Amino acid sequence: MISTPQKCPSCQTTFQPEVGQASHCPNCQTSQFHVAVATRDKWRMCPHCNVLFQAPPAKIVSCPGCQTNQIHADKEGFVKWERTVADDKQRRRLSQDDRTFQYTPRTHQTFFQRLLSHWKRYRIAFEKLCITFWPVDLFTFTQEERRALRLAARDSFTFTKLNDPRIAKWLSHRGGQRALTNLQTIQPEIAKILVNTSDSLRLNAIQYLDNPLASTLASHRGRTLYLDNLHHIDIDVLEALARHTGRGLSLGGLASLSIQEALVLSNYRGRLSLNGLTNPNSATLAALMQHPGKSMSFGSLKSLSYPQAQQFATYKGDLYLQGLRDIPHEANSELDHFEGKIVLMHHERHPIAHRVTENRHSEKIMTRVRLCIAIATCIAILCLLLAFVLRKS
Repeated sequence: MISTPQKCPSCQTTFQPEVGQASHCPNCQTSQFHVAVATRDKWRMCPHCNVLFQAPPAKIVSCPGCQTNQIHADKEGFVKWERTVADDKQRRRLSQDDRTFQYTPRTHQTFFQRLLSHWKRYRIAFEKLCITFWPVDLFTFTQEERRALRLAARDSFTFTKLNDPRIAKWLSHRGGQRALTNLQTIQPEIAKILVNTSDSLRLNAIQYLDNPLASTLASHRGRTLYLDNLHHIDIDVLEALARHTGRGLSLGGLASLSIQEALVLSNYRGRLSLNGLTNPNSATLAALMQHPGKSMSFGSLKSLSYPQAQQFATYKGDLYLQGLRDIPHEANSELDHFEGKIVLMHHERHPIAHRVTENRHSEKIMTRVRLCIAIATCIAILCLLLAFVLRKS
């Protein structure tokens, strides 16, 4: 179909194009597509076939040359939209200067991901629930890793090195009690994952801690943090560990404590275990007895002197002295009125209130026994008198 003469939108040369088909300008050789009815829409260029055609802005149009769906902007440039199998509504921007695609990435989140991103505690609980019931085979672990994790859950395997966050996350939810006892070094990124466990964290092979790593381990909110291989701790590291938010802290590698270190540990609010102290002096014990926690443990204490018993008597919690078979006679008088519980090697010594309650309970039982004996005696006497009267009659 032959149309009337038209102007080239690129070089403004007048020529007679073919309507409904691709025509070439005789001057600039640009490919153009003209329609029979003239419109006021702007001329657009297809990024695939470089065909010029008229298209309205912000509407889906089809290129007459390559048949691709496109959305053009009102001013400069245009936005191309094409249907693909991966993403049916992916948009790409094209510049008129260099004619190169510029992708605008869009992160897609499901409803549950958006919901869990607002409540961290719900997300942690959901992940813990999934990992608890999720089979190990479905994770991206190798065969050796799966075998090691199964054995670690049964306390039959220990890790000496741990650099994989996936394994650390699995161990923080399903790991056994002894899976990390031989871990000699720990990275801060791995420590941030391991402290999320609600169980005890046993790091008994670590021999050195710096202040950032100690602060990370102090955020552990589980049962007990075991660091029994630290033979020397700097005062700033000890202050960071004293802020531990879990139930207990075990520092069994410390054989001695200065008064300043004892004052720092006395600020700890959980259960404190110092099973490496063999013979602490009275000044150190006086500082430690200010501890506001529920209990303290001195498992390596083999003997108890009278000055030490005087300091132990001022403590408000329970004492665990598993290294003592019995309390010496000279120290027994000081600990006779101790308010807490004393756990020795083979037996426990209950507090005074508990002993008074037991004595009162035993006295009540004896009173009832005496009353029963008296009643039985009276009944027996009455029976004898009745038998005697019947025989007389």
